[in-house]
Amino acid sequence: MVLPAQRRDTRGSIGFPELPPFVSGLWTSTLLFLIASVTLLGVWAGRALSSAFARAAEDFSLSRSSAPLPETGPEEIRSTAKALNRMRERITTLMNDRTRMLAAISHDLRTPITRLRLRSEYIDDPTQRAQTLHDLNQMQSMLESVLSLLRSESAVKPTLVDLAALLQMVCEQFSDCGHAVTYRGPARAAVTVRPDEIIRAVGNLVENATRFGTEVTVALSLAGDQIVVEVCDNGPGIPDDKKAAMLEPFVRGEEARTMDDTAGFGLGLSIAQAVATAHGGLLLLLDNEPRGLRARLLLSNAGQGS
Repeated sequence: MVLPAQRRDTRGSIGFPELPPFVSGLWTSTLLFLIASVTLLGVWAGRALSSAFARAAEDFSLSRSSAPLPETGPEEIRSTAKALNRMRERITTLMNDRTRMLAAISHDLRTPITRLRLRSEYIDDPTQRAQTLHDLNQMQSMLESVLSLLRSESAVKPTLVDLAALLQMVCEQFSDCGHAVTYRGPARAAVTVRPDEIIRAVGNLVENATRFGTEVTVALSLAGDQIVVEVCDNGPGIPDDKKAAMLEPFVRGEEARTMDDTAGFGLGLSIAQAVATAHGGLLLLLDNEPRGLRARLLLSNAGQGS
């Protein structure tokens, strides 16, 4: 018995009707085109989302405002963007609270230190009085360093200044104190930066260089919208395995942990790095030739490239 949907071909076998060649070829081409289109669209969408998230992460900074991620698109993308925006708000709030707390503590400690300095004047023993004043002066210097580090993270509007004149002024200040600090670079360099922060950062680098070296050079060069300030010394330098750690706060290069007049608090390089970050750049610690340290401060000229 032969089923209605079947037919017997010329060879006596039972089969289904064959589709025309153009129909099967059209469906195959259409299916392949749809698969390729969906695949390419998915790859493009994934790369676009990854680029958007990466760009938002790079633009996120505590020192300047950046636009939040757009909460548009499918539900999954909107949920991810909302979560990232909430996380950024929590991080910003946490860091701002930390900064305000440290600034308040450092500021409030000035009053008891001043009272202790006045009371130390009534100490009869001159040796004890001198040691007490020395300790109080160190505490005052540490508080000033902490406040300086916190101020370097604040958003201050850049202004047009002569950077060459600022660097020459820093060199002259150290030269007046008996240090061999020279300036090398253009006579004038009009750039848009935060002058107070630049003076603080370069001053810290020069002070660190004079502590370990006898000859210090401050070099300035401009390349497009990038500013390069280098502070070079002829000291012992820093080993490669310790350069990254030296950029952390309260990490000092001295092997001994004694606190004397020549020892710092480990905040100079951290302040310089914070200033560089606030200017869209970074601080590099390199080896100087033939010996010593080369601290390279890379800054972005806010008046160009925007």
